[in-house]
Amino acid sequence: MESHQLRHFLAAYDCGTFASAAQRLNISQQALSKSILRLEASLGARLFERDGRRLRPTIYADLLLPRARTIAAEVDRFRAGLSDLLGGRQGELSIGVGPSAAADIVADAVRGVLANRPGVRLKVMAGIQQMMVDDLLFGRLDAFVAIRQVERPDPLVREDVLGRVRYVVAAGADHPLAGVKGLSIRDLDGARWVSGSHLGAVEEQVEASFRASGYGLPDAEVETTSVLFALDMLAGGRHLAILPEMLISSATASGRLVALDLDTRGWSRPLILATRARSQRTPLLDTLIAALVEATRPIRA
Repeated sequence: MESHQLRHFLAAYDCGTFASAAQRLNISQQALSKSILRLEASLGARLFERDGRRLRPTIYADLLLPRARTIAAEVDRFRAGLSDLLGGRQGELSIGVGPSAAADIVADAVRGVLANRPGVRLKVMAGIQQMMVDDLLFGRLDAFVAIRQVERPDPLVREDVLGRVRYVVAAGADHPLAGVKGLSIRDLDGARWVSGSHLGAVEEQVEASFRASGYGLPDAEVETTSVLFALDMLAGGRHLAILPEMLISSATASGRLVALDLDTRGWSRPLILATRARSQRTPLLDTLIAALVEATRPIRA
């Protein structure tokens, strides 16, 4: 098995035809077909069934797919690292950040990396968890930080827990319930709500609290996928939202928003650092991890 054969396999799997895959790879269709045949021969298993011009992956192709993606990603990262060293740079790291993963924490960690490893180049990109998992396995990311939203992570992804993120009921500083002590869920009856498309894995915990008080999950008057819009709605109106406490930390510090005095200690999720499970960590990635552990110390207390 050779690395170029795995790339040919991945292109055929993703494109669904030899013609499209060959065009993507800028090789002849005949060369691609022969490469796949040699790969199948070396594995002793058929990877594709030919259905006219279309390719139907076999169970063996599905078994090979995640491993092929990991191998291709590792080869790409090695080549990029080698190119950096030959060019006089000290390495490159691509980091994903979930929308609720506290930009200030990641920014602190990035500053720590730059202070300890001058000459590196860092790329920080926002994304949702499932998309970042794909980017990680494809090699477009070296790591990402996000709130864990699934209990069964991909076996090809290693997750290290950095701390736990508490969810709170957030409101504008001028909301009628702001500053009221000892609120209960019953006090939220009749409130107007802003929500995202869903709360993720913490939703079960929130729903259990509302049901125990005789209510179901509140209906949202406004639904949004924009964090900035949600924060502006809270600050400028009479709405409430259930959000990660760290997401509103800057707004609460400035007095723009408040976390209502409501017992939400049971509403929390792990904040994770995700890396490729079968990838050898580089010194630069180790530096990032150490910086993230230091930056998240307050949420582990």
